[in-house]
Parts: sequence; C-alpha cells; structure tokens
Amino acid sequence: MLTSSLNYQAALRSPHRLSVRVDAYDIDGVPRALDLRPTGGSVTANLTNRVTRSARFTMTRPDFPDDSDDALSPEFAVVQIRAGIRFGDDTEELFPVFTGRVATSTLRPDGQVEFVCDDLAADVLGFRFEQPRTTRYATTLDEIHALILDALPQAMFAGDTVVNQPTPSSLTWDEDRGQALDDLAESLGGRWFALGDGSFTVRPFDYAYGPIAQTFYDGDGGLLLEATVSRSREGVANSVTVVSERTDGSTPVRVPVRNTDPTSPTEFGGKFGRVSQIIKVQTPLTSGQATTLATTQLQAAGALVRQWSASVVPDYALEPGDTVALSFMAVADLQIIDQITYPLTTGESMTISGRAGTTGA
Repeated sequence: MLTSSLNYQAALRSPHRLSVRVDAYDIDGVPRALDLRPTGGSVTANLTNRVTRSARFTMTRPDFPDDSDDALSPEFAVVQIRAGIRFGDDTEELFPVFTGRVATSTLRPDGQVEFVCDDLAADVLGFRFEQPRTTRYATTLDEIHALILDALPQAMFAGDTVVNQPTPSSLTWDEDRGQALDDLAESLGGRWFALGDGSFTVRPFDYAYGPIAQTFYDGDGGLLLEATVSRSREGVANSVTVVSERTDGSTPVRVPVRNTDPTSPTEFGGKFGRVSQIIKVQTPLTSGQATTLATTQLQAAGALVRQWSASVVPDYALEPGDTVALSFMAVADLQIIDQITYPLTTGESMTISGRAGTTGA
C-alpha cells in the first residue's frame, strides 16, 4: 500500500471529492502537457498479466493528436495518471496509479477522444530478441535488470523484495524477452512488473498475508458496497512438480512439492483428494531453485479456494498484492488483491478481486 495521510484515510469514510490528473511526457521525462483533467475512464492493475496496468480515459476534441508533435500522440506520449481526494481547502492528495505509453487515440462520434494506454512493461515485451540471448550476469536480479534496460534504457527500479540467487549458467532464449524475464523471476519465486509510478520491481507472490492495508465492511460507515464471495476447488492443486528442461541437453531437474499440512483442508491425500500441476520451465537449474518455484506455485494455487470480488469506495493508495480485510453479509475474510480497477470518474466504485492467503481454512 502506498503511504497516505490520516486526513486522507478519514476522508474516505465521509463525503469527498475525487481528483484525477493526467500528465504527459516523452519517454525521457520531458513534459509535454501537465495537469490534464480527463472526463472519464479507469485504470486496471492485474498481477496475473505481464503488462500489469492498462488505462482508458477520455478527453475532449482539442486533445485529439492531429499529428505526432501533439502532446498525447501515440508516437511519443507517456502519461502518468494520479488519482485521489480533493479536500475542502482545494488541496489534493494524489497517488500514482498508472505510467505508460499512449497506445491508441480515437476520436469518437460524440466528440470525445478515447486514449488506450499500456504500462512500460509493453515496451520491454515489444523488443523481442533479434538473436538468441544467453545469460550474461552473475546474479538473477542483475540479469533481469539488464533484460529490461536493454529494451527500455530509461527504466527505473523500485527495489526488489525477492532473495537474489546466482544466475543459472548458459540459459538461452530464442525470441521472447518476456518469457526470459518470467523464467528468471519465477526461479526466485517472484514476478516482475511495473508499478503505478512506472518503476519496475520483482516481488514474491506466495500469497502470504501481509499487514492489513484497508478494512472494507458493509453497513453504516463501511467502505464495501457489494461483494461476490466464492469457495471453489477449480484451479486448486495440492501437488506441484517443476520440471527444468534445459536446451543444452543436460539432465532435467524434476522437483515435486506437496501440501502435507495435516491442518490444511487441501492436504494432499486427505479429504480434498490429490490434484497436481506440472510446470515445465527452462530456468531452474538447481533443485533448490526448482523447489522455490514449486513451493510458490503450490501456495498460489491453494489460495484460490476462497475468492472475493468486491465493489468498494475508491482508495487509490491500494495496490495489487496488498492484504485487505473484508466483511459482507456476516462473511468475514482476509484477501490478497490480485486485481484492482481504479475509476477515473466521480461516483464510480472501485472493484477489487482477490484470493485467500496461504494460511487459514
């Protein structure tokens, strides 16, 4: 969760005004147009996507880019979207929810101009390897940073929270830079993605609960408007096997990990049954690295048992990966957010989707 003031948190539970600001730059950070105010739109952040954040917003006819020199042209424009609250004294508390390029601008028949944008991971994915790429750096995080910088020299890094490891030697990828980054991040039990301010990070997503970032409940004074709550065995596994298939012909590494916790309702061989997943990757060279990936995937799969989708009063300080407490119709739960849709229009609710953490029934 992004840092917010006490005034901001108090204002969420009383009538308040939304404030949204769009600033346009070029990729080198040179301002092109500042303090633009969109007429509508939303930003979606989904941790299960490589391009984690996407934005759609509308402006008026004068903002349509008639040529490449215009501030919001797809050729050059990088937009930063910030959203939050405007207080009674007209001061604002805004949070970065999106940074990325304008992909498409469309002048609609109603005179509104719609802009569709992707975060800066799209730049990284867009530069495929022009020739096969073999690992070059001593540590996995150095390799990940180098792959990102090779595609986007202006990339900034927010600080990684996975445990770094030596890079598996002599790994080669043919074309797909995104696959290389996925493989390397997974070998550390993490994911690589861009944050709302445009910086890149590698973070673990084993769905372990963190500090509660926000509490949502229905009824008087609550921030929860409505929710859908489900318990399901779809997608849930209690055994994960990682198979490292090397292109150099060396012996594959094969590591199975099972849920053997007798207190867990999805214990392998218990009443839940036996459900396995097989994950084939190139990167994990050692059994330790394969075990890290298998354990992370097992925890993520187990967390799918309990899932919420909720409409809430917008809190722009929230980020995917945050832990939230939810209560609806006397059902209470902790969830780790997978996806958030931030509204850019007054009166619209924010939607969050999450799954349970790795502990609990």
